[in-house]
Amino acid sequence: MATRLGYNALIARFNLAVPPPHQTFWLSERSAETRAQAADGTERIDLPRGRASAEQSTVEQLTFALKREHLNLTVLGALFEHPQVLTDIQEWLTSRPTSGYARQAGYLAHWLAGATFDYRAPAGAPRVRLLDADKYLVGPETSSPQFAVVNNLLGTREFSPLVRKTEPLQALLAEDLRGRVARAMHAIEPEMLSRAVDYLYLSETRSTYGIEDEVPDNNRAAKFRHLLEVAGEPGELSEEQLCEWQNLIVTPPSAEYSYRTSQNWLSRPGRLRNIADFVPPPAELVGPMMQAVARVAACASEGVLDPVVAATCAAFGLVFVHPFFDGNGRLHRFLLHHVLRQSGFTPAGLVLPISARMLKQLDRYSNLLKAYSRPRTALLNYRLDSDSATIHVTSPQPLWLYAYFDATELCEFVLQCCKLCVEEDLAAEVEYLRSHDQAVRELETWLDMRQAKLNSLIDIIVQGHGSLSRRKRNFVEELTDEQVQRIEEVVARNFAEYIDKRV
Repeated sequence: MATRLGYNALIARFNLAVPPPHQTFWLSERSAETRAQAADGTERIDLPRGRASAEQSTVEQLTFALKREHLNLTVLGALFEHPQVLTDIQEWLTSRPTSGYARQAGYLAHWLAGATFDYRAPAGAPRVRLLDADKYLVGPETSSPQFAVVNNLLGTREFSPLVRKTEPLQALLAEDLRGRVARAMHAIEPEMLSRAVDYLYLSETRSTYGIEDEVPDNNRAAKFRHLLEVAGEPGELSEEQLCEWQNLIVTPPSAEYSYRTSQNWLSRPGRLRNIADFVPPPAELVGPMMQAVARVAACASEGVLDPVVAATCAAFGLVFVHPFFDGNGRLHRFLLHHVLRQSGFTPAGLVLPISARMLKQLDRYSNLLKAYSRPRTALLNYRLDSDSATIHVTSPQPLWLYAYFDATELCEFVLQCCKLCVEEDLAAEVEYLRSHDQAVRELETWLDMRQAKLNSLIDIIVQGHGSLSRRKRNFVEELTDEQVQRIEEVVARNFAEYIDKRV
């Protein structure tokens, strides 16, 4: 029979209402370590006897968790609400005052839950860091003389994502994407780059609304494009600044002038729907959490954290906090651009079509959002009142439920999007424009057609992989079949490589 270990044991013992850990450890009778992955992506790890202590005390299981498992501040935040656990930690610190794991537990209980202990680290006790820099991306360091512990988490108590140094993440960080963006820009002649960037702004604007299945009118699209153009201006992410941006991306009736002061929720449209897909943190946590989100965003321009990682943590932090009733999704995607440009990752005047990349991988993007929202919402009891369009949450919504999450996969996703924006999207648009210009030069020697219509015709033929479909033949009904065929031949020849890459 297998015995629970670490966080797994502590969750069961204290009946902690927390999102299930991605990994669970067990002590089994097997002779070797085994790993099994479930359909939902969670992993079970069975350790043989001798690889871990069979003792089931709180201290033993805390030691195992801090030593062997990924740091889980959500589980620890819930655990430290139990007075008996704090008593056990006090006894641990008293009996083993130099223990690094005891000091980490004491510090985290104080940091997360405000617990106090009659303890002072002995003189000469070696300092211990909360995160191993070989395994995690780390933030600025602050020391605790009481526990001789160094806090190098990415954020503050109000918001602190965790980013593990997985092989995919480290490979993407080693790509020097900032340098590749700069080199790609310098390799393109200014006039061509200007035209390419114009399309990328249009693509990003359409895509950020397209993710939400919306088609903005020309006025809203123009406002969002302007917002993208001025992204990166100096200044912190204040409530005033975020409200100003929110006002620009929503319709006037939805404009807000402060963070929300009541509970909101997300729910898919439908008749008589009484299920919330996500219940964000309560209103009283919004301000403090957003201040902490701003602090993480600032790590990019301060050079403390990779710009894409900082932008990802801040942008997803915003959408998880959901500080407004409307516009959070678009604002979260805009924030990626703002932090990237403010840090110098994206040069002024250039936008990477990250939302367009997300739209092409909408299932993955959606699943990453749900990986945060679903397990937290599943823990809550609430009532939706469709008549008054209000929600009443009847279960606790502690800070630790929302403030801490593993952002590793989110960072891998956005880094991959940025890489493809540089390698494919920018290059593809330049290739399109060069092919287009050559086709126009050839066609204008004999074809008399308005430039706007010719541009549209070329685009239609390219979309048709080198031919004009019968359904769209009426677009140029004034031309003979021979003339259409001649146009098709010119376009197909000049766009041959472009079309081949996209068939």
